Amino acid sequence: MQTIERLQQTFEDLAVRGLRSCGAEQLTALSSLHEELDRIGASHLAGRLEDVITGIRNDDRSSARALMRAQASLRVFERLLTLETVGRDMTNLHLLIEGENADVASDGETDDDDSASVTGAGSSSVDGMGSGFDDDDSDEDDEDFEE
Repeated sequence: MQTIERLQQTFEDLAVRGLRSCGAEQLTALSSLHEELDRIGASHLAGRLEDVITGIRNDDRSSARALMRAQASLRVFERLLTLETVGRDMTNLHLLIEGENADVASDGETDDDDSASVTGAGSSSVDGMGSGFDDDDSDEDDEDFEE
């Protein structure tokens, strides 16, 4: 992440000051960032940076376009890294929650067995069904319900 931040800062400096004001010190910094991007496997971004470096060294008019492309690639790369990080964090969180639910379920199994014996067959429900009353009307309602 530090490499991305350094590269973004360098790009912003180049955009503000201008590419023609880039000296040997900044070219050296850009080259080291290029090597770092190659090392970490960001070859597309390294290629864009190489276009910027080549444009600056050759005093090419297309170097500004190369800088804008490199900045766009950097932003996309940064967003991809963010999405991958968030995806990994969400997966870890999901696994953690599943693990906690499994712990609660295994603890709850012994409690469920105890509660089943307490709420046996003679318990009544909230909606009045199974209340134990023998009503002719309730039998007719049950037949309508089954159809």
